[in-house]
Amino acid sequence: MVAAPGAPGPSPDSQEAASAVPAPEAPAPTASPSREAPAGSEPSPSPPPLQLLPPPPASPGAGRPPLRLVGWGGMAAAEWLGAGLARVLFYPTLLYTVFRGKMPGRGHRDWYHRIDPTVLLGALPLRSMTLQLVQDENVRGVITMNEEYETRFLCNSSEEWKKFGVEQLRLSTVDMTGIPTLANLKKGVQFALKYQALGQCVYVHCKAGRSRSATMVAAYLIQVHKWSPEEAVRAITKIRSHIHIRPGQLQVLKEFHKITSEAAKNETVIHQ
Repeated sequence: MVAAPGAPGPSPDSQEAASAVPAPEAPAPTASPSREAPAGSEPSPSPPPLQLLPPPPASPGAGRPPLRLVGWGGMAAAEWLGAGLARVLFYPTLLYTVFRGKMPGRGHRDWYHRIDPTVLLGALPLRSMTLQLVQDENVRGVITMNEEYETRFLCNSSEEWKKFGVEQLRLSTVDMTGIPTLANLKKGVQFALKYQALGQCVYVHCKAGRSRSATMVAAYLIQVHKWSPEEAVRAITKIRSHIHIRPGQLQVLKEFHKITSEAAKNETVIHQ
């Protein structure tokens, strides 16, 4: 037992008593200086200053990246897996789309639909459809929401479209899980508005004309009619009932709507 500085030392009697009864182990002394206790009184222990505490031992997770980086890595892995799954399922799901296009009765799904005088929404524009789209539908622009592997063997390339007087804009988006970016929505809408001003038509497509391309067309309707995302989606559904807008795609449409609404307000203020 170590006496505090300035405290009276133990008497012989007290030493004998201490040797007879085992005393509990006292905490190890710290390096911090302690205030002298008054003579005849026991020193009251005080916690050492915080800055003198020894550093905590390294945890098993020391050196790992912060949690937010782990989260980003997880998102990247999920996107990679989603893109891989889309490639594996591309042809089976495309065959299903072809089957529904040939099925008679209530199960039939038209390959494409005209949404308004400018925009048509549909599935892959197969090479066999080229003359129909150009001559019958006055299509002079094509917005392709597919990745390149989806159109490589079945559809016209950009150069092949040019031979028919058609401009192609590719805004690659992963099938099944992909969400068009806000920047790509803006590009696609401006592309469609260019051909609207020329009195010509634009064919907007993905694989089945249900999700990626429907999101793009909804953005176009939001821009043209000042509709909310929900109003735009309902308008498309009345014409092409089997579209499917996923939650993430609806969210990006809400962001697009917010930006276009604010831009319209600013323009009104400027003109006033």
